[in-house]
Parts: sequence; C-alpha cells; structure tokens
Amino acid sequence: MFSISFRAFLCGFIFLLTTSVTNAQTTPSDAELNTFYDQLNAYRTARYQPLPDLEALQLPSTFSGADLKALHLQERHIVRVDLVYTAFRLNPTFNQRQLNLSRIRNLASGLPGLLQDESVTWTLVEQTGCNSPTECQPFFHGFVVYVARHATAATSRADLDSLTRKLRILEKKRPKAAKKALGKKVACNLPASRFSNRQMARSLRRLYHCPQRDAQVVKFELAVAADGTIQTVKVLPSARPLCIAELEEAIRKSVAFHSGFLVAGKVFPFSAKGAIRLPIGPLQLLGEADMGFTNFTLPDSAARLYRVFLKHKNKQHKNDYCEARITKSGELLAASDTAAVELPLPPDANVVTRVMQRHPEWSKEVVVTDVTGSMFPYTYDLLAWLQLSALEDEKTFVFFNDGNDQPDKDKRVGKTGGLFQVRTDSYEAIKNKLIETMKAGGGGDAPENDAEALLYAQQLTGPNSTPTDLILLADNYTFPRDAKLLKNTTAHVRIILCGVRDYINPRYLALARKHGFSLHTIEGDIEDLSKLLEGETITIQGQQYQVTKDGFMLVQKT
Repeated sequence: MFSISFRAFLCGFIFLLTTSVTNAQTTPSDAELNTFYDQLNAYRTARYQPLPDLEALQLPSTFSGADLKALHLQERHIVRVDLVYTAFRLNPTFNQRQLNLSRIRNLASGLPGLLQDESVTWTLVEQTGCNSPTECQPFFHGFVVYVARHATAATSRADLDSLTRKLRILEKKRPKAAKKALGKKVACNLPASRFSNRQMARSLRRLYHCPQRDAQVVKFELAVAADGTIQTVKVLPSARPLCIAELEEAIRKSVAFHSGFLVAGKVFPFSAKGAIRLPIGPLQLLGEADMGFTNFTLPDSAARLYRVFLKHKNKQHKNDYCEARITKSGELLAASDTAAVELPLPPDANVVTRVMQRHPEWSKEVVVTDVTGSMFPYTYDLLAWLQLSALEDEKTFVFFNDGNDQPDKDKRVGKTGGLFQVRTDSYEAIKNKLIETMKAGGGGDAPENDAEALLYAQQLTGPNSTPTDLILLADNYTFPRDAKLLKNTTAHVRIILCGVRDYINPRYLALARKHGFSLHTIEGDIEDLSKLLEGETITIQGQQYQVTKDGFMLVQKT
C-alpha cells in the first residue's frame, strides 16, 4: 500500500541532496549506468498495481522537495525499486531508455550506494493500457520504492510474542498421541496404475513427436479424481526446450489409474508426480527408467485427517508402499484455521508445509533457517509443520539471526555469527532452540548471512556426508550478503523461497544455476538450471527469464 505521501517523500530527497557532500563522487559513470541498466528486470502490464503486502513509497518522475526526516529512512531499508512508465509516445523518435537512465542517475545521486546494494531488486515496468495523452495522464510515472523496517529489539520481542502465542493455540489442538505414533495405524494402498512404466513409455514414444531432441529429464504433475480419471496434466519448467502442450496431451493419453488413493477403506482424489527421460528411445529399448511416478499426495482436506508416509524399498523407488495413521477428526483442521485468522499472512505463508509435503523423500537433509523479522510467517509455518508431522529420525537444524543484534557496520562477511544448532527428533527441543535464536537477535538490515549458516551446517554433518544435502529457508526479496562464500561448496542445497509475490528473484536463479542448487516455491520445483546456456530463455511459473553473462533477468511477466 502507498502509506507515505508524495510530498513527504519528495521533500526527503531534497534534504538528502543538500546534506550529502559526497553525492557527486558516487554518481555512476555512463558505462557503469548502462551496464547496470542492461541487467534490470523488465515487463509490460496494462496498468501498474503495487504489491499489496509490502510498504511502498511513490516517487514521481519529477521528484523534488525537502525534509527527508519525514520519511524516517533511518528506520527502514529499501528492498525493491520499480521504475514505472507508459509505452505510449507522441514522438516516434522519443528515447525511453535515455529518459530512464537519467531518472536512475538522479535517484542514485540522491541515495548514494543504492545501485551498489545487491540486496535491492530493480524492475522496469512499461504500462500498455493507454493510447493518448489524456488516457495516460492518470497513469503513474516514476519510481515505486518498496521498504521494510529495520529489525530492532522491540520488533523481535513482538515477533517472538506472536510466535509463542500462535504456537500455544496450535499445541492445544494437537492430538494427544505419542510423538512417533501420531494416531492409530490404518490401511493404505498407493494408487494402482493400469499400465507398467514401460507400457506408458511406449505409448509416449508413439504419441510425442516434438522436433526438440535435447536429452533431459522432464518432471510432471497430475491431478487425479477418486475414480482414477486424469483431471489435469502439468509439465514442470524445464531447462531445455520441448513441446509442452503436446507432451501434456501425450501423458494424458498414456496414464490411467484403476482408482483413487485408498486410505482407511476410503478412496480419495490425489496428486501424482512423475518423470520422463527425453528423448524417448526406440520401442525395443524402453525400460522402467524411461518413465515413472516419484510421489503421490492426498488433497489438503484429507491430509489433515490422515498422515501418509511413502516408503521406498530401494533407490529406484521400485516396490514402493505407504503407511498411514488417522488423526482425531477435525483437530488438525481447527488448529490450522485458528492460527490462520490470528494475524494477516502473506499468500505463500504455508510454503514450507507445501514443499515438505511434496517431498517426503527429504528425510536426512539438514534444515537451515533464517529467523529474522522478515521470515516470521515462515518460521511459524516450519514449526507448525514439525508439530503436525512425526519426526521418525533425528534431524539437524541450524537457525541464524544475522549477528546476534550487533550493529550493521560491524558485520563481517563470514564472521557475522548468530548461528544456533540442534540435532534431535524432539519438536520441543527444536522449538526451544529456534526461540533462543530469535531472542538473541532480530536481523537489523536487509541482507542476511545465509551462506555462512550453510557452510556451518555443512561442517556439522562430518566427513561421511559428501555431498551434503541442505534445505535453506530464504527470503525471496532479500539476497544474502555473503553468497560469494559458496564459491567452492560441494553441498547440494534445496532453497525454499519464501515471499514469492510476483516473480522469483533472479539472483536466486543465478545462484542455483552457478552451484547446481534447486529452488522450491509454493507452486513447484525449479531444477537443472545449470544446464542452461547464456542467451537462453526459460519460462518459470508463467514468467520468462533470460540467462545473461552475469545471471538472469526477468524479460516478461504475465
């Protein structure tokens, strides 16, 4: 929401311009500015709408004014800047790029160091919904600056109080059962396919004729009705080109189930995940590994009543089976509903739960979690998931708070501190360690010490776990200040991105591509980015990104 007036913001910039004697020295050169501009995210939209769950400040293109104190920027940090303009031009020779460069130069002069701050996300937004000066007049032109308040001891206490209050509500609703035996064990049968993996691969071979022949493993998801009917087919984002619509139709015709997911004598609709190895080879050479299912999940309503665990007898996922336990009817649902209405939450507030439910095979990974102020909804989601799930084995958790409240100016890359760890199968022990971490510090500025925490977690696993599998809960709009520490890491990191509002931070895409990491959002999993070549374009969750020399940039947004 636009919570600060135009006048206050305009006045603030004049104050800063008149009080900073080093501004001229920090103005970027033409070459630096053009290099910066060429890496900016850019998309078109009919009319710009600010993000509803971030605090936004409007700065019109003709900004001027006085009294920066009215902005209280000393209490806030910038997390994102959108430069908004319209596509309509009266003069066909008009150069929008030069005007944008001039505006960015003026802003950089007013805020020294802004262009060098890697924690800030920049976006060019071209509005296409007007075709005349009269129509375009009410459209906003200028900068929209998104800010977040610095974490302080007071805000940390407030977050901690809210967290403990919500957890108490959840704990009162928790079924009173043994930790490792959540509810009575009930019968469970995985959905039975009408065809073997080889038969499905043979059918795909006959139906899929796409000219793209790049070798790759393509993942897909199915929504299946209780009677076994395929409802929807979705091919997940791929690093290599393929004919998505044709492949989805081929999957639809090649897959069939006898019925839904059978649990406790009841049949439920379900979701299935699978993988296909492309290109599909000659019929006589097709085997079990060319196509198969990797996971089955119940819908949320049924998952609250039955805790289902998928088991694998071998690494090839052959002879898979499931185990299930029934919970007290309605208690988990009531706990979830009560917690949800206490505080306004972001749209992806349950991203941790959703990703963990998608990946029951993540059993031995070390969990590394940012517990600073911006991550509060997701910290709660992690604990809620842990409380409502039975930990069958000990698991290592590393919590970090970006320096135990030391001043931002004293933080040193690789030596920031604020790292706490626990290895246990006890929910109470995990909760207590997380609360201890939050009490020790709230974060301060925007970028955190994620890489330092990852390397610390890797050391805890010892020499017998190479490569180490780590799960990192990270803030999508706050990129780590110390990512360069991962230069020589051998760890395999699965990054759960929290706070993905309209697109994925391209810096995380670049990090994943560089080190072979995977990214996970509430909508899906993004893998194999390291196979992309410079100049290639990939569509991820409806948005198009291009691989550049330095990373990724958003080039189109739906």
